Amino acid sequence: MTNTANRTEGWTFGRVFSRASEVMREEGPVSLFYKVFGETVYRRAFLYERLLTEPIRDAAAGLPVDFDRLGEEDLEDYLAFRPEADPREIKDRFMGGQSCFAGRHRGRIVYVFWAVGGRAWIDYLSTEMDLSDDEIFLYESYARPEYRGMNVSVAMVTEALKIFRRDGYRRALIVLMPENKQAFKPLEKLGFRFLGVKGYYRVGPRRRDFCRGAVQHRAAGPKQAYGPDYWDGIVDKLKSKGSYTAGPLGEIKREAYLDLIRRWGGEAGKGRTLKTDLFEEAMGQDAFFLDIPGRMGSVLGMDLSAVVIEEARRGDTGGRGGYLVADIRRLPFAENTFDMVVSPSTLDHFSDTSGLQLSLRGLRRIIRPGGRLIITLDNRRNLLDPLLRFFVRLGMAPYYIGRSYTVNELRRELAAAGFKVEATTAILHNPRLMAAALASLTGRIDWPPLTRLAHRLLVQSQRLEGTPLKYSTGSFVAALGRVPHEGSGDSGGEAE
Repeated sequence: MTNTANRTEGWTFGRVFSRASEVMREEGPVSLFYKVFGETVYRRAFLYERLLTEPIRDAAAGLPVDFDRLGEEDLEDYLAFRPEADPREIKDRFMGGQSCFAGRHRGRIVYVFWAVGGRAWIDYLSTEMDLSDDEIFLYESYARPEYRGMNVSVAMVTEALKIFRRDGYRRALIVLMPENKQAFKPLEKLGFRFLGVKGYYRVGPRRRDFCRGAVQHRAAGPKQAYGPDYWDGIVDKLKSKGSYTAGPLGEIKREAYLDLIRRWGGEAGKGRTLKTDLFEEAMGQDAFFLDIPGRMGSVLGMDLSAVVIEEARRGDTGGRGGYLVADIRRLPFAENTFDMVVSPSTLDHFSDTSGLQLSLRGLRRIIRPGGRLIITLDNRRNLLDPLLRFFVRLGMAPYYIGRSYTVNELRRELAAAGFKVEATTAILHNPRLMAAALASLTGRIDWPPLTRLAHRLLVQSQRLEGTPLKYSTGSFVAALGRVPHEGSGDSGGEAE
C-alpha cells in the first residue's frame, strides 16, 4: 500500500546512493533500473478494488494478534512502533478524521495501516485522487519483520473491511507499486481485484498524467463508477460526435434483436414486457423498444440514466411506451410483474460478476412463472474479445465494458438464478470495432455504392449464426431463460 499523506522529502546525493545500494542488495539490478526510471521519466502504480458488497471471510481466527482501532490517545504507542514518523503529521491525520488500524501482540503494536475517505494523496505518484462518498482508500501498511508472512495483514485488513461495510462504504481501494511483488498474494486473499493503472510521463519539469483501464472511466467524473452521472456524460459525448451505430450497422443490430424476440418471445400481444435499458433508443438506429412485436400498450423501458430516458422518450412521439429511471441491481417492481424481460447487453458493464449475478436474481424475482428472459451479453468466446478488452483498458472504447460470460458461463449463471435455459445463440457476426469504423466511414463519405457494399458485407456475415462458428464470431451471446412453474421440476435445464 502506498502512503497517501506524506509528501516525499528532498533528496540528497548521500540518500540517493544509500537507497540505490539498498535496492541493489535486496531487490537486484532489474528493480533498481525500474526505480531509477520511475524517478526520472516514467512511473506507474496499480489500483486494486475490493467490493464490500461481496462476502468477507473471517481470517483472524487462530492468530495471536488482537485487532485495534487507534486514536489520538494512542499516539505514543504508534510512535514507539514507528519512531521515524513525524509526531505532528500523525496527530494531524487523527484530527483530520483518518483511521489507523493496528494488530497488537501482548499489547504491543506489530502491524498498522491507514484509511482515508474523501480525497487521497498518492505519495508514490505525487498526485491526489478524489473518492466517492462510498469509497475508502487504504494505505501505508507496515508490519514488524518477525510478523511478516503470518497472514497478520490479511486478518487485520479483513476486520477493517467489515467495519467499512457497516459504516456504509461500498468499495475499498489500494494503490500498489508494481515492484512490491510480496504484496500481490495478500491482496488476492483479501479479494481485491485489479482495476487499472495510474501514472505519469515526465521530462524535466514537464509532466503528463495518465490512467488506463477502469480507472480512466472512474476519473471521468461520476460520483459512483459507471453510475447515472457516468452514463449521462457518455450520452452527451456520443451525441456530439454523432451516432456510433448509424447506417447499416445500426439497422442490422436492430433487426437481430427483433428477430430474437420473434423467435423466443412466445405468444404475441400477451402480458407485460420490460426492456432493461434504453441506450439504443437514446443513441442510434438500433432502437427497437417501440417495435417489440405485439407488445404495444404493455411495454415499459427503464434505464439508470435520466438523460437516456429523456432522449428515448423524445423519440416516442405517440407516447406508446412507459419509461422509468431504475437501477438493474435494485429493481423497483413487485414479484411476478412481467411476462417477458428483454435485457440487451445491460449487465456487462460491471467490473465484477457480483453486480451481474445480483441483477439476474432480481430479474428472476420480477418475472412470473412461465415468463421469459431474453438476455444478451458481450461474448467472451469471440475471437476478437481480447482486442476489444485491450481497447477498453486504453480508454479507446466508446464506454466501459466490464465483466461478461461465455455461453456456458451464462447458462450456469441463469440456472443458478432460477431460470430454465431453453435456447442459446450468438448474434451480430462482424468484427465489432472494425464494423463500427466502417459504419463511421460510410457515414462520412456518404457515397451510395460504398454504403450498399458495406451493408451487403455486414448482412452476409450474419449467416455465421447458423454455423458451428457462431460462438467464436458473434459479438453477443444470447440466451432464453424461462421461469419454471412451482413444482414443475424443470429448473436449471440447458438447451442449444
